[in-house]
Amino acid sequence: MMSRHSGTRAPQRVTEAVRTICDCQVHRRRQRALWRRSFRFARHAAGSLKARGIAVLLSVPLALGALEYPSEAMHLAVTSAPPGLISPLRRARIVSITAAAPAAITRDLPIFTTRSIREQFLHQESEPRALTLDMVKEQFFRANVPYGMIIYREARRHNLPPELVAAVVEAESDFRPRLISHKNAQGLMQIIPSTAEFIGAGDLFNPADNIAAGTKYLRYLHDRFKGDQKMVLAAYNAGEGNVEKFGGIPPFPETINYLQKVNARARQYRERVRANFVSSVRIHNSLRAH
Repeated sequence: MMSRHSGTRAPQRVTEAVRTICDCQVHRRRQRALWRRSFRFARHAAGSLKARGIAVLLSVPLALGALEYPSEAMHLAVTSAPPGLISPLRRARIVSITAAAPAAITRDLPIFTTRSIREQFLHQESEPRALTLDMVKEQFFRANVPYGMIIYREARRHNLPPELVAAVVEAESDFRPRLISHKNAQGLMQIIPSTAEFIGAGDLFNPADNIAAGTKYLRYLHDRFKGDQKMVLAAYNAGEGNVEKFGGIPPFPETINYLQKVNARARQYRERVRANFVSSVRIHNSLRAH
């Protein structure tokens, strides 16, 4: 850019023009400065208030204010920012949070997209939930076992080990819901029509109905044989009549192999759940320590 004036002062004016091209540059520099101030302020507030949700609630409106977003668009209860955070074009706004008005905060926070996320910030537990074996077991069945959540739910409903129910399903059908045996046993837990009628089963080819019926029948056998798991499994495989006839486990190779297979598979499920629990506890404790 050339100066319109002659003389010794022209080079100085050229230097100033290069250093400050237009107002946009000034605005961008101020925005970057406000960003840095906003996040420094949020970190300081989080350290002072010792609340995990406060830092997010402060940093969001501050950062948006630095970019000149209208505070009304945030749908947050706001007050004017401190003088050190005032923009030349528009004032950044910060959230006014008081312990005396939790209802107002809940009502004025549509910035959180779901109820569960909002609850996590506004109603956090003072202490993290203790990790339990049941929590790890439920997650294991959900993630690693076909129809695992149905198996876990029905086992808990009938007060049976989920590992045992899963082992029976695997031994009976290998998790094939449409399987029909040569004896007309049907579905995941291979229930014959007469047993289905006895326990009031629904659609045997529906996984939820079949597992519900099979688990109910296992509970019935458990009560009848006073909790003797070998007798329960023998009756499930060979029939109650044969167990009564032989006064115990029938000497059928199929039934003997069935008991061994189910017990071995249930033990494997228990070991995997226990290993997952130990690993989860170590990770949980490590995260809490940091």
